Amino acid sequence: MEGPHGGTLPALPHGAARHQSDIAAVQRILVGGRREQRPLPRGRLRRRGGSHPGVHTEPGVERAPRADGHDRDTGYGLERLTWLSQATTSSYEAVFGDALAYLKRATGAKRVDDRVLREYSKVAGMLKVESLADIREIRRQTAERVGIAVEELVAQVSPLEALYTICDHARALIFLLGDGVVPSNAREGYFARLLVRRGLRALKDLNITYSLADTVSFMIDQIREDYPEFFFNKGDILKLLKVEETRYKETLEKGRTTVAKIAEERKAAGKGFDVETLIELYDSHGLNPDVVRDFTDVPVEIPDDFYARVAARHERPTHVESEKKIQISRELPATKLRVYEDKRKRSFRAKVLAVEGEAVVLDQTYFYPEGGGQEADHGTIADREVYDVQRMGTSILHFVRGDATSVLKKRVACVIDGERREALMRNHTATHIVLGAARKALGNHVWQAGAHKAPDLARLDITHYDALTDAEVARIEELANGEVLGHHQVRAKVLARDVAEKKFGFRLYQGGSVPGGELRVVEIPKWDVEACGGTHVSRTSDVSLIKILRSTRIQDGVVRLEYAAGKGALEAIRKQTEDLRRVGEILAAPADQIVPTAERIMGEWKELRKVAQKATDERAAAKTKQEIETAKGTWPIVKDEVAQGVGFMMSMSKATASEPRVTGIYWAAAPNDVKLVLTRGVEVPVDAAELVRTVAPEFRGKGGGKPDFAQASFPNVDMARAAAAKLEELIRKKLGIESG
Repeated sequence: MEGPHGGTLPALPHGAARHQSDIAAVQRILVGGRREQRPLPRGRLRRRGGSHPGVHTEPGVERAPRADGHDRDTGYGLERLTWLSQATTSSYEAVFGDALAYLKRATGAKRVDDRVLREYSKVAGMLKVESLADIREIRRQTAERVGIAVEELVAQVSPLEALYTICDHARALIFLLGDGVVPSNAREGYFARLLVRRGLRALKDLNITYSLADTVSFMIDQIREDYPEFFFNKGDILKLLKVEETRYKETLEKGRTTVAKIAEERKAAGKGFDVETLIELYDSHGLNPDVVRDFTDVPVEIPDDFYARVAARHERPTHVESEKKIQISRELPATKLRVYEDKRKRSFRAKVLAVEGEAVVLDQTYFYPEGGGQEADHGTIADREVYDVQRMGTSILHFVRGDATSVLKKRVACVIDGERREALMRNHTATHIVLGAARKALGNHVWQAGAHKAPDLARLDITHYDALTDAEVARIEELANGEVLGHHQVRAKVLARDVAEKKFGFRLYQGGSVPGGELRVVEIPKWDVEACGGTHVSRTSDVSLIKILRSTRIQDGVVRLEYAAGKGALEAIRKQTEDLRRVGEILAAPADQIVPTAERIMGEWKELRKVAQKATDERAAAKTKQEIETAKGTWPIVKDEVAQGVGFMMSMSKATASEPRVTGIYWAAAPNDVKLVLTRGVEVPVDAAELVRTVAPEFRGKGGGKPDFAQASFPNVDMARAAAAKLEELIRKKLGIESG
């Protein structure tokens, strides 16, 4: 039987109950069921399959790092020990006892014979489960050992397996969503979405009226004592789940139409749904193969390793932030970085230790090298312009314009561009302030997903399940400026890693992992804290002002905020004011009448557009009627190069579609290519989309559409004209019409 974290569970040894008290003592230490302090071995105990930020550690127990700096995965499987101590038929019954009872009451599920479950567990423990074929083999062997038919075994255990799935996925979602993962189509968000949808499917299969959010809510209450942080974030976790459940319902509604369309095409071609189509439906539309099968009578063959194939498609190397390529042919001397000693220092003297092309290495520097999303300081070294500063190992490379070999081994004057440094400090601190404001405005699921700080503009990517409304952006800006006005201290201090983690938790690492045994922690008390190596102002009021310029949903589950602070914010406001003044001049309206004047003009323009469109439609209908009369025949085919443009062509297409037995092929020049449409009346037995998809590539075009209307684009008129001729030929052949 598959374990809660994947893999298989071993069979429960006979006589386990006799040793229950002894094992329970170990269990209390490892699992934290009751507060019993014991010294642990040197090293770190981790959950099977990896550690988790939320894992409980006993008070007073030290987690001493290993001398080699590496963790060790013991492989014990703590849940197996819990199972062993309670002598249940499976680890699920031991770990999820209350939650299972809660769900079983809703299903009225019949009790499964203990002997069946024990044998099932034994067989599962001896086999490696990687596909549905492996599960079928487990069932076959179990049925043989118990002496019942496989069908009877499946009828007994399938509902229980679904219950186990719901419990396991609900618990995983508590940790994922509680730690800030937002369901999406990318990275860890994709895994969260997968768990939600599999959990919902299991609930549907059991016909349980509870929602997945109900189950998660129950389980959060059950683990409240050991994981108070999840109880504190319960509202956010349930909100994320409910949003995802609603989206899945919408996905199913849209998916039914999508599947029906593909099924029609497959049926016409005499084919079923192939694996690639199923994976595409799963990845792009969120429709698992079982749902597809429910929506159609066209054959759907689901491979045993379907989900493994989906996972393989999403496997990719961990993203590494791009770094500038620095080509240095020799090892360079180390530089003492002193920027944190005095962030206000703007001039100093230093010895030039090495010159490599445009790169100058000093014995010490107060220049900030690019890092953590913050751009580098600029300035001068020996009157030569410094346009970039980069780290390379223990060396700091200052890139200068002009030859610097004449100052090699000399002590020189170094000057930092103070205005640029101040702007970077304000924008970097503003990033921490905006992040805290976003979390307060949107919820604790908000985490930093990326950031960049330049002197004139900064951007922050945050995890969130939807695009931000204007009201939400305004609220974030209001909260951020409230913190600026609060005149709160911005603290920066170096702490031992374990001390920092114990005090602040894993939100320290929002900007990414930080190597080393010590962390430089930047904290705005009760607002934001993060391991950060950037330069900052001393108090929030030093930021002066924050202006959010725009909000963009850059990918599923990630929203980008762009903003400016201090002088940059004032400049942004000045520009907006100037733009508004110019709009007023164009509209000939005073400032307080710009909006109503614009609304009136837009209303008039829309009415005029309707009148113009009506006139175009009437002219197009008259032209189409004339061409249909010229075409004649049982199945008239109208083919025309439309000189009046794409808009007129679309009006002709609409007029053609209103004639039940008429087919129209039209093309017209667009700004960058040539557009072609194929449209037909309801009685014409041709598939416009299939014809266009077949013909367009032959003439360097591409297109698609629906059975009654399709369109394509071509690089030039000659290609479109040739494609139209080919389409007419195929349609005539399909309708049994002689060439005209």
